[in-house]
Amino acid sequence: MPDKYIIAHDLGTSSDKAVLVTVFGEILDTAQRFYQTHHPAPGYAEADPLDWWEAVCETTREVMEKTRVRADDVVGMTFSSQTQCLVSLDRDGSPLRPAMTWLDGRSAEIIDEILWTPPRVKGYNIFRILEFLRITGGAPGHTGKDQIGKMLWLRRHQPEIFANTDKYLDAKDFVIYKLTGKTVTSVDLAVIWWLLDTRKNRNQWSPQLCKLAGVTIDQLPDVMESAAVVGTLTRDAAERTGLRADTPIINGASDLAVGALGSGAINEGELHISLGTSGWVAGHFTKRRIDLPHYTGCIGSTYPQKYFLGMAHQETAGICLEWLKKNVLYHEEQLKAEAQVANIYELLDTLAERAGPGAGGLIFTPWMYGERCPLDDDTVRAGLFNVGLNHSREHIIRAVFEGIALNTRWAMETLENLYAPVEELGIVGGGAKSDVWCQIMADITNRKINQVDRPQQAGAKGIALLASMTLGYIPTYEEIKKFITIRHQFVPNPENRRLYDERFREFKTIYRQNRKMYARLNRNPAAH
Repeated sequence: MPDKYIIAHDLGTSSDKAVLVTVFGEILDTAQRFYQTHHPAPGYAEADPLDWWEAVCETTREVMEKTRVRADDVVGMTFSSQTQCLVSLDRDGSPLRPAMTWLDGRSAEIIDEILWTPPRVKGYNIFRILEFLRITGGAPGHTGKDQIGKMLWLRRHQPEIFANTDKYLDAKDFVIYKLTGKTVTSVDLAVIWWLLDTRKNRNQWSPQLCKLAGVTIDQLPDVMESAAVVGTLTRDAAERTGLRADTPIINGASDLAVGALGSGAINEGELHISLGTSGWVAGHFTKRRIDLPHYTGCIGSTYPQKYFLGMAHQETAGICLEWLKKNVLYHEEQLKAEAQVANIYELLDTLAERAGPGAGGLIFTPWMYGERCPLDDDTVRAGLFNVGLNHSREHIIRAVFEGIALNTRWAMETLENLYAPVEELGIVGGGAKSDVWCQIMADITNRKINQVDRPQQAGAKGIALLASMTLGYIPTYEEIKKFITIRHQFVPNPENRRLYDERFREFKTIYRQNRKMYARLNRNPAAH
C-alpha cells in the first residue's frame, strides 16, 4: 500500500511554505513563495489576500512536482497561519481592500476612545473589561492590533467598505474560502477576535459584543474545531492546486496554537518557545487564567474541548535579526564570501559566539513594533543601550540574540506566575535552528531547552499530525507527541547565572525608566 500524505501550509507574514508530510510526520519536502507586507503609513501593515491565495496554489503544485507524489495519495490539506489579519469580502467573495495584518496598530486611539473610556483601571474601562472577561475570557489590548479595533477603524475611516463588507475573515480562512467556498474559522483564531462567547466552551459569536463592534453575526465565519474537515476542494481550486476535487480540507489553526503541537508541549502545564518572525511562550492548561497588565492569558487551542492555550505573545523576535542583517550587515554577499559560509545566519552565530556572554555590557531591547507581552505597550521601541567605542558588530549581534532571550524570559515568568514554574521548554521556529541561540535561551531562562528536529517546519508538522488524527491515522490527540523528535537538549551553564540575572534586572529597568519617553515620542502614530 503506498504512503499517504498531507500538505500543511505555513501561511506566514512574509511567505507561504507548503510542507509535504506523511500521515506519521515524516517531512518529504517543502516549497516556498514570498509576498510583501506594505506599510503605507506609520503603524499600518497591509497585505493583499490574493497574494496568499496565489502562493498556496503555486507551492502546492511545486511540492507535488518536486516529490512526484500523486494527487491520489494526498489525503488532506491543512494550515498553520498568521493571525488577526482582517480581510473584508464583498458579496461576491472578493476582497474590498488590503488585509490589515497582525502588525497593524492603526486602531489604538479608537480602541481607547470607544472601548476603554473612564473610569479606568490599568487603562481599561472597569465595567467593559468585566464584560469582556465574563464572555470571552480575555479582552482587546491597547495596541490597536486586535480585530475588533480594525473593524471600528473601518467604520470610522472607510465607511463605504464597512457598509459593503459581507464577510470578515482571517488569513487562513480566506484561503480556505478560495479552496472550498466555505466561510469558516477555527476556535483558536475566533477567540482572539474578542467577540466569541467561550463560557463552558460554547464557542459561539456573542451578539452583545458584535453589536459593540458594529457587525452582525452573519458577517462572521462559522466557528469549527481546528481538527474539523470543513469541506473539499472545488473543481476550480483542484485545477489551481493540482489536487483531486474531493481532497478534504482540515481547518487548521494559528501558528501560535500549532507551535505547541510541533514542539511536543502537549500535556498539561508543558511550555514551549517559538522563535519566528514574532515570538511567544505558550502551553496547554485546563484552568483558564489571565494577566491583563502583561497582556497574557488563555486563548483557544487546537483541542478546545480539553485545553486552553496559555499564551504570551511577543511582536518582534526573528524579525530583529532580519533588520540586523539588512541594515547593519548589509554587505551580505561580501560577508558570506569573507567568512566562507553559505548562509548569513551561520555567520551571525559565529560572531555572536565570539562576543561571549553579556555582549561586553551591551543590552538590546527588541521592541521594534510595540509589544504585547509582557508590556502591552504600542509606543515602546527597540534600542541598543550602553554602547561604547569598545563595541563591535560581534557585540551588537550577541546583544540582539540576548535581548530577545531576555524578553522571552520576562514572558515565560509571566506565564509561570499564573500557573507553575517548568524545568524545560521545547523550542521551535526558524531561530531554533541556531545552536548558539538555543544555548543563550537556556542560560538566560535557566531552563533546559529542547530543540526539536527541523524546528522551522515544526508548526506545519504539528498541524499535519492533527489532520492525520482527524483522518484516523493517529488514535488520539495525546499520541501526536510520539511523532515529535527532540534533536538536542541545551542545559543552562551555571557560570553565566549571575551575569544574566543582573542583565535581566537592568533589561526591565530600561523599560520602566523610559516608558514615558516612548509614549511622548510615539503616541498615536497611526491615528489616521
